[in-house]
Amino acid sequence: MKFRLHFLLIMPLLAVLATNAAFWEFIYGPQIDQEPDGIKLYTYGLFAGFTAFLFLYGRSMEPLIRGWLWVVLAVIGGLMLESYANQGSWLAYPHVFSKLFMLLILLGTYTFYRRFGLPSLGQVVSVLVLVLIANLLVFHRDSLSLSAFAENERGFASSSAYLFLPVALYCLNRYLAKGSLLLLLGFFMSLVFILFLQHRSVWIATVIAVPIDLLLLRRAGGVRFSFNKILLLIALPVGLGSLGVGAIVLNNPEVITRMQTNVEDMANADKQGTGSWRLKQLESYLPLVYERPIAGWRLEGFEVPMQFYDPSNDQPMWADRTGHHFHNFYLDRAFYFGILGILLVLLVPVIRVAQRLLQRGPLRTDTALLMAYFISLLVFSASYDWSTYHFALLGLMLAAIAEPEPLLSDVAAEDAEAANEAPARQPLVQPRTYAPA
Repeated sequence: MKFRLHFLLIMPLLAVLATNAAFWEFIYGPQIDQEPDGIKLYTYGLFAGFTAFLFLYGRSMEPLIRGWLWVVLAVIGGLMLESYANQGSWLAYPHVFSKLFMLLILLGTYTFYRRFGLPSLGQVVSVLVLVLIANLLVFHRDSLSLSAFAENERGFASSSAYLFLPVALYCLNRYLAKGSLLLLLGFFMSLVFILFLQHRSVWIATVIAVPIDLLLLRRAGGVRFSFNKILLLIALPVGLGSLGVGAIVLNNPEVITRMQTNVEDMANADKQGTGSWRLKQLESYLPLVYERPIAGWRLEGFEVPMQFYDPSNDQPMWADRTGHHFHNFYLDRAFYFGILGILLVLLVPVIRVAQRLLQRGPLRTDTALLMAYFISLLVFSASYDWSTYHFALLGLMLAAIAEPEPLLSDVAAEDAEAANEAPARQPLVQPRTYAPA
């Protein structure tokens, strides 16, 4: 009897996803704007574990990524020396150090999947669907009602709601490859959850990711944009949506009012809604960013008094010396590490995505998904700092880009694997082959 252990490849990715509230609430229960201390310790353990991947499997790295690793290690080492010189401790203010250690999770994820091969995104998506829906039903079922929607009671934080986007993209890609109505329904149900959870930043990210994913799929093997598939993709939501919207308007006009408010908040982000709140935070810290634009405030930034005050009571939004909690990835990195801090995270991934787009040859559907998700993340970052799992997904994307061109359609390969067969390795294009990205 042969035991198929390929599912073990998803474990490092799931270990990082477990840092999201949708996962850890099953252990700690719902928390209000507070991460349990156990999750913080767990995250430190992940830093150590993924650093071990770097030392064990570092030879699998591409030269560009290896150079990036050395730069990251040099920056961490320099910050440790600065910490010891000024604070008398090698790791003063873990809040600041963790922003660099997150890159070790990114690079460790990349290294692991370069060494052992890519995991099955289908398995990852299955776990996500199970966890997300179970969490909503167990802990936040009160938010799954039209009255909760009208009152803007959101069951998930934005980082958890954003996990429905890779589920939606996966179902869309597999539907276009296989034509399964079940996958099409999975795509639209994911969109319904994204809409219902009312995180406007996730809405915008979805509007960006879906068309980019469709454009990238034009280069994917096994995907055919047939008339019937496109017709169903358009007709199903139009038909069901018309009936559903009609019923909602007749029975719950307050829901439409809530939708109109959401749209107005997005259209007037500088005057109302959470967009106005973020703008005030941005304006509060920009003078400090301009003061040290290149390398930021680093550890001294932790000691800077709180600059942002609650508009409702004119009190500091958070206590001093607890870190500055930015709802903007770019502002966070610019404040602590300057322009160099932003480039330290984004320069290499942007280069690799650009190189892959310019490279000739077919594209895996899962690689297209991850690239579309990353591009949407660049927009989502204007509203939120990155969660831990974003770094792992970015590392997975880099590993997917680095894989050699597919020798056969990834869809055909998955079908063969599902049938417990060893797929024949026949090139998509003969006799020409394509070099790794």
